[in-house]
Amino acid sequence: MAKPIGYTLHLLCVGETTWDADSRIIGHTDLPMTETGSNAVADAIRAFKPGHPISLILSSSEESSQWSANLMISSPEIKIRTVENLSNASMGLWEGELESILEERCPTAYNQWKDNPARITPPEGESFYDAQDRLVSTIIKAISKAKGSHPSIAIVLRPWAWAIVRCWLNEQKICDIWSQLEDPLQVETFELMKSQIDSYQSRAKASA
Repeated sequence: MAKPIGYTLHLLCVGETTWDADSRIIGHTDLPMTETGSNAVADAIRAFKPGHPISLILSSSEESSQWSANLMISSPEIKIRTVENLSNASMGLWEGELESILEERCPTAYNQWKDNPARITPPEGESFYDAQDRLVSTIIKAISKAKGSHPSIAIVLRPWAWAIVRCWLNEQKICDIWSQLEDPLQVETFELMKSQIDSYQSRAKASA
């Protein structure tokens, strides 16, 4: 069977948790969505009209991602594949901290992190570039197993992971995570060609 020449990817960010609502920093901590968050996801999925039927949904094992992925199933032919490495970026020792407290305690680091998250790695956390490499390489590996000449695949991610992957799909050199997280939830469609994957893998190999 011929390998795909490209992929149609449908990207969905899950909704807010109580920590998001309280302005706490959240990374790997697995929390359910609030009612507001769940409703926002449901509205985004209802408004989603894919041009081609989805055959596969990729999701981490995190509760909010699994709930959202299951809601996207519109026919028995759609399968969910749980991929552990699609989890959210780790915030290390900042995990669960109120942003107001962190800003008061570490004003320089906090302001640099808000200005450009790629410049600051939370203590014992995951750097922006490490998270990007993990997420992108995981997605490439997962979609390469899909059947068909141009598979249609949904990817459900938590906020930081979603923003990082969205920047890569948009080929943005500077990733403005914060402005993206202010956008209303929607299922966004991207066309990813094999040439883009080859280019990424070549750069990753050269920098290894």
